[in-house]
Amino acid sequence: MRILVFTFVLVWSILTARPILLANGSSVTAIQGATLPYLEYEAESALTNGKILGPSRAFGEIAAESSGRKAVQLNAAGDYVRFKALQKANSVVVRYVIPDAPGGGGTQATISLYVNGVFRKKIPFTSKYAWTYGGEANSAENNPARGGAHHFYDESRALVGDIPAGAEVTLKKDPGDDAKYYVIDLIDLEQVGTPGGIPANFLSIINFGAISNDGKDDAAAIQACIHAARAQRKGVWIPAGVFECLSAPLEVSEVTVCGAGMWFSTLHGQNARFNCDGNNCRFYNFAILGETTTRDDSSPDSGFGGHAGTGSVLWNLWVEHAKCGYWVGGKGVPTNGLKIIGSRFRNLFADGVNFCNGTSNSVVQQCHFRNTGDDAIASWSPAKEGGVNTNNAFRSNTIQVPWRANCMAIYGGKDNKIEGNLCADTVEYPGIMVGAEFESHAMAGTTQILRNTLIRCGGLMWGHQQGALKFSTNQADISGFEVKDIQILEPTFAGIEFQGTHRILRANFSDIVISKAGTWGMEVQPGVGGSVSCQGVTVSEAKRGGLKTAFPSSLSWQKGEGNSGW
Repeated sequence: MRILVFTFVLVWSILTARPILLANGSSVTAIQGATLPYLEYEAESALTNGKILGPSRAFGEIAAESSGRKAVQLNAAGDYVRFKALQKANSVVVRYVIPDAPGGGGTQATISLYVNGVFRKKIPFTSKYAWTYGGEANSAENNPARGGAHHFYDESRALVGDIPAGAEVTLKKDPGDDAKYYVIDLIDLEQVGTPGGIPANFLSIINFGAISNDGKDDAAAIQACIHAARAQRKGVWIPAGVFECLSAPLEVSEVTVCGAGMWFSTLHGQNARFNCDGNNCRFYNFAILGETTTRDDSSPDSGFGGHAGTGSVLWNLWVEHAKCGYWVGGKGVPTNGLKIIGSRFRNLFADGVNFCNGTSNSVVQQCHFRNTGDDAIASWSPAKEGGVNTNNAFRSNTIQVPWRANCMAIYGGKDNKIEGNLCADTVEYPGIMVGAEFESHAMAGTTQILRNTLIRCGGLMWGHQQGALKFSTNQADISGFEVKDIQILEPTFAGIEFQGTHRILRANFSDIVISKAGTWGMEVQPGVGGSVSCQGVTVSEAKRGGLKTAFPSSLSWQKGEGNSGW
């Protein structure tokens, strides 16, 4: 099996430096992204007798929502895709598509897993949490009669026993695997450790009546444990097992909640979520698997909510099948110093993490996001509702295939940073978007966009060809940007886009590579004014040219040394 890294296959290495191989055979080195404990293998580069889908970036095609814009479809009994494990593992995550039910609501199926030709187990699949209808602008419709199908993918995870380095790992459509078809995008293979034990000075939810794996509601027992732990100044322990949260969300303040590991301790159900409306909410080492099947912005069904006060932490968590991972912030009560580190946010209907309403001095770092239904990570400072988001950082994260919106966005605020991230395959929107949007507070101080790599980003949304890195002046002047050490590779349309009717000011661009843009290297839409200083900005192989400035734009360029191609 041929293992490349981008375009034909994508492997997220545990190493921080990665060669990126482009379609034309050239390569660059990316040092961006999270340090992840697994390897990822693309199905289209594995051995298969199935049908290769793609490449495509056309909305409504499964390939367009696939990592690398290609995948493998298995149609008949005996069809398979076979990977070679480059290092030992004992778990698998499969990113897949199976058909929806004719009336919506999903179907269930299995696929057979083999290791070195020996059957290991059936992996369960469902399309319950996938398939949205109504076209590109709709992220909530669950009615196939509306047409415009999208949001095809979901994932299944399983502990599967030892997989030696060099082993062949096969997914095969066997008798009993009765989905009409299976589309396999990729697998993650990870060596998962053993469950952790209860720390000192922690109270177990078992002692308050929670029972694992029985399918019955444990919310009241877990809440009782939280109250007792706070009163006794102790922590809350979630042991290995699946605990149902059905009746009510969990309210937390001044308490640490810890599990045996994100692969072992799981809270499941429509109310598997925590509200932190105090200080020092600390969460470690467990998973939240929700039951959200459509987006309802009037519903609080996110893995985490509340303003988080000061001193709150999320570390080594897995959040899936919720509306958002964490919508941070409450009106009038700003968040300060929140840390979200080493976590996974996948298969959501809206944002992965949204810093809102004055969230400041907070960080999302070393996290992985995949298949979010809105911005994977955003900082939004709505002027009508809250304070100014200040000094937040999105640092060293890996983001794949948001099915709607951006990898990362900053809407207003002061001195915020996007640095060291890896973003790939946005379906409808830019990889990074910054500007005056959604009635935000003005941008102030210096917004830094440093050392990021954007691969195959940008898409068609609202009838507009969105650039891979976008600056919006739609609602006000925007000011104060340091944009440096950026790689923009194979963007769907423009590499960098400026859109709006106001000005961009105090903007300095340096050491930026734009390669193989689908339209222009840089594009200035009508009405944009101001000026940008550029040094070492290079454009190569853009299909339509290096720069397009639409009339009546008045954006001026202050060119230093090292610019080329535009």
